[in-house]
Amino acid sequence: MLKDSDMIVNKLKKETNNNGDIIYRVKYINKQKLYVIYNEPLCSSEMISNFIIRSLDFIDNKYKRKVDIVSVIKNDINNFKVKEITTYEDLCFYLHNAFTIILVDGYDTALAMENKGALSRGIDKPTTESTLRGPMDAFVENIQINLGLIRRRLKDNKLWSKEYFLGRYTKTKTNVLYIDGIAKKEIVDKVDKLIKKIDIDGVINLGTIKNFIQKENKSAFPTIITTERPDHVCQALLKGKIAILMDNCPFVLILPTFFNDFFLSLEDDSNQSINISFTRIIRYIAFFITVLTPGIYIAITTYNQEMLPTELLISFAGQRSSVPFPAFFEALLMTLSFEILRESDLRIPSTSSSALSIVGALILGEAAVNAGIVSPIMIIVVSITMISSLLFIEPDFINGIRWWRLFFMLGGSFMGIIGIVLVFITFMIKIASIKSFGKPYLMPFVPTSIDGLKNSVIKFPLKYLNRREKYLSSNTYRMGDDE
Repeated sequence: MLKDSDMIVNKLKKETNNNGDIIYRVKYINKQKLYVIYNEPLCSSEMISNFIIRSLDFIDNKYKRKVDIVSVIKNDINNFKVKEITTYEDLCFYLHNAFTIILVDGYDTALAMENKGALSRGIDKPTTESTLRGPMDAFVENIQINLGLIRRRLKDNKLWSKEYFLGRYTKTKTNVLYIDGIAKKEIVDKVDKLIKKIDIDGVINLGTIKNFIQKENKSAFPTIITTERPDHVCQALLKGKIAILMDNCPFVLILPTFFNDFFLSLEDDSNQSINISFTRIIRYIAFFITVLTPGIYIAITTYNQEMLPTELLISFAGQRSSVPFPAFFEALLMTLSFEILRESDLRIPSTSSSALSIVGALILGEAAVNAGIVSPIMIIVVSITMISSLLFIEPDFINGIRWWRLFFMLGGSFMGIIGIVLVFITFMIKIASIKSFGKPYLMPFVPTSIDGLKNSVIKFPLKYLNRREKYLSSNTYRMGDDE
């Protein structure tokens, strides 16, 4: 109950250790006492002074007779967003979410008015996902702005949003977006159930939500993709996927995600289908190069030398004659060195990262060859491997590639080409067994979906992409098609 305003204020002061950031101001309307309470770092003091305080003074001068003060303030206050609250818990929640609280003595109902300060940065271009011909706006840390960037593109009543507040202490606002009538209800309900089960002290970033709802995935490859581009989210929603937004985070989760999604690009629709098909084939080739190349090299040089032409075998033997280590250790050492360079490139300031990585790679490779630690051919093999991995930007997908590259290297080291084949069979079985929110991870390949195959490795012209994938949506017809 909120009737005793003095008791509520004293309780709040005690629980916050009389925090100086929380401002308490006493006002009177018709000699009726009320408190104006707000969290100064979160709120705009200018807005509070110019709108709320002035409005209260105007109401005091206007109404000289006894009135329902709460109703009068609610109707006459110059604030666009006003909420009625009836519990102390709600009062604390809105107070810490940049709302100004008006607590009137003797009334069960208090008012919360939004007065958020400018704590978020402006909209900028994407930094982790490059765009050639697409929009140059990216998500920011303000969830309302992010929702606006999506709704500016999808202007339909069927774009539905479910709101959650996660974390016992953080109470982080989280929204699940989907298009009703396109997204499958079973997937929406599954995500809703998983999010409601999240019960921890705090949710600071999207990674926490991602780890909690990605329970089905027992593989290194992710079933959820992260993006900072609004056009990517809108394209996914139109396919029947679901987006998860979180306040204070400039990224959005898209699910369910399948293996083929990591080989697609948003710019694909801006180019001719024949050129995009060629590009996608290159991406798949690059994936197998970055996963298989070190392992195949180890297998051939260690066990299966008969697979090489005699001249090439003699050349390899001559280059490795001064190297004291086995091929596996040589490959592992160079791969680890390049991965360290890649990680350092991500962590240090962007102004110097590229230059340092290039110089580091050149010096490291040259010094290693001159010292006889590795052979020149190993530098070539590892360089091709690492360059091929640069086509992929999702961190979890890159980590999955790293793990399986290591497994192929171990297979080639112990059993040669037979080991590579066995690891490859294990890889296919493992990846085929992954479920992405109840759907097979290798869709549209296994099980085969004709509509999905039209936009997989080979991209058909847009006029033939007239249906949504059945595994994502029951509404397979796109707008404009004749059912």
